[in-house]
Amino acid sequence: MAEQPPSKRTPSLGDVFWVGTACAISVVAGGGIGYALDAAAGTLPWLTVAGLVFGVVSAVLLAVNQFRKYL
Repeated sequence: MAEQPPSKRTPSLGDVFWVGTACAISVVAGGGIGYALDAAAGTLPWLTVAGLVFGVVSAVLLAVNQFRKYL
């Protein structure tokens, strides 16, 4: 008899909520740090944009990493 691979579990509501919250925090923190650096350096809006891009990229990587367990 052939052995069946273990079934993957589906993400719970708590898993999805955690990933959504972590993604939001990543974007807000990236933008906030960029804005603070912009205010100190007087380079508005360049570091804010860079911080937001960094936050979005980190949020996507975090979500992919967490949901890869369920695929």
